[in-house]
Amino acid sequence: MGRGRVCLGCVSVVLGLVLLLAPGCSQPAEPALQPKLRPPAIKVPGVLRVGVNPSYPPFAGEAKGQQAGIDVDVAQALATRLGLKAQLIDVKPSEIATALSDGTVDVALSAPFSAAVLSRASIAGTYLSDGPAVFVARESTVSVPATVTPPWLATVRTGAQASSPSYWLFAEQIGAESVNSFPTLRGALEALSAGSLQAVVGDGLVGAYIARDLPGVRYGGQLAPASPVGVAVSTDDTKLSDAVRSALDSMAGEGVLSAIRAKWVGDLPTFAVPVAADETGTP
Repeated sequence: MGRGRVCLGCVSVVLGLVLLLAPGCSQPAEPALQPKLRPPAIKVPGVLRVGVNPSYPPFAGEAKGQQAGIDVDVAQALATRLGLKAQLIDVKPSEIATALSDGTVDVALSAPFSAAVLSRASIAGTYLSDGPAVFVARESTVSVPATVTPPWLATVRTGAQASSPSYWLFAEQIGAESVNSFPTLRGALEALSAGSLQAVVGDGLVGAYIARDLPGVRYGGQLAPASPVGVAVSTDDTKLSDAVRSALDSMAGEGVLSAIRAKWVGDLPTFAVPVAADETGTP
């Protein structure tokens, strides 16, 4: 599905994880799962029920009739690390808090989490970071500074998805009249690739995922501090929370999380997160 893919099937052989295999890799035999968690920490024996947002690529979407994305791969790897089988459950962002509290799901990876969710759930570790970013033309006719800033963006034709967080961030600092709005981030990036824009601001991971299909577009830099993306669990389920945090830490240390990220967004640099916001140090 584009440049910069990492063959996670091969990575899983090395690390002993069962991840989605890329073409060309031989399928290893699945090891017998040894559950590290049992009810009541999870509701269904042997199963980790994971809530994901199925309409938010590259976190979760559909490819060839199957769910696919960063969250899907993380869910499968996390469940395997816990000795469980992953069951993906479609959960809209507005339904996450309720799904966790009523036991519909054990954990949720449907990023980004709203303030309402964060007030009723705990974050059991993080698995990547994301934030506003700038994209520019690969063969730009203007001089792009090493560090792209809002004042520079105000001097060139800049686009963004209408009413997106990146749009409002830019508009508040520079003024809405300086932003060319588009219905979608893909539309803005296609305009950049076609030469009608000189820069685009948008979600870093989503933008990098889309840019894989647009050879004329490249990452230009981070526009604002990023936020860690984590796994939400019920505030009452401390045993599950501790187990998830430990699993994510080991997955980060062994390079599994970095491999999953690279599969979907290539060699995009890791976004900087304020130290106080990143409790686990995961990428």
